[in-house]
Amino acid sequence: MPTKKTPASVTPRKKAPAQLTKRERFEKEGRFPVKKTVIIGLAVVVVAVGAFFGVRLATNTPAVGGPTVVQGGADYGGGPVAMTTLQTASVTGGNLQIPVSELQAKKIVGVLYHRDDPMPAGYNDIAGNALPVLAYVAPSGRLVVASSLCEPCHSYEFHIEGNDLVCNTCFTHWDLNTLEGKSGGCQSYPPKELTTVVQGDNVNVATDVLESWVPRA
Repeated sequence: MPTKKTPASVTPRKKAPAQLTKRERFEKEGRFPVKKTVIIGLAVVVVAVGAFFGVRLATNTPAVGGPTVVQGGADYGGGPVAMTTLQTASVTGGNLQIPVSELQAKKIVGVLYHRDDPMPAGYNDIAGNALPVLAYVAPSGRLVVASSLCEPCHSYEFHIEGNDLVCNTCFTHWDLNTLEGKSGGCQSYPPKELTTVVQGDNVNVATDVLESWVPRA
C-alpha cells in the first residue's frame, strides 16, 4: 500500500516593506527635521516683523526744531560740546533775539531771560528772576530752542555728547533730534521746546511765551 505523503508546511513570505522616499528617509533619520525647521522659520518671521515695526516706531518719533540753519546737518563726532552763555542776546519788539551766526558757530548756547512775572516757586533761585533758555543745532541741521531746565534736578546747564543732549547735573541723555529720553533719571523732563521764528540773523522767541512758562506737573 503506497505511503501517504504529508504536505510540507509552507512558511508565509513576509511582505517587503514599502520603499521610503528620500524625503521620508531623511525625516526618519533626522537629517531633515521638518518640525524644527518650521519652528525656527516662524521665529525668524516673528523677529523680522518685530524689528520692522520697531524701526517704524523709532522713525515715526517726531523731530523737534524749526528751520534748518546748518545745511547738511551738524556733526558732533569730535567730542563733547560745552554750552556757551551768550551776552549778545537782546529783547526787542516783544521778542528775545538770539543771533543765528553765534548759534552756528557755538552749536549750543545759553541765554538768561529776565522775566517781569515772578518765576514759579522752586525755580526762582537764579539771580534777576531769570528763565534760562538754550538753543542748539540738531544733527539734522535744524534749530532747536527750549527752556534750559532739567526740571526734577533744577539744573540749567547742558552739553552735547555725540547725538545726545546731556544734563550737567544728573547726566540724563536725550536725543538731540527728538528730545526723546535715552538714559538717566529725568528722561520724561527734557528741556521744553519753545516756538521760534527766524528773521534775518535773529532767532526770535516771543516774550509772552517766556513770561508764561511754568514747570510740567
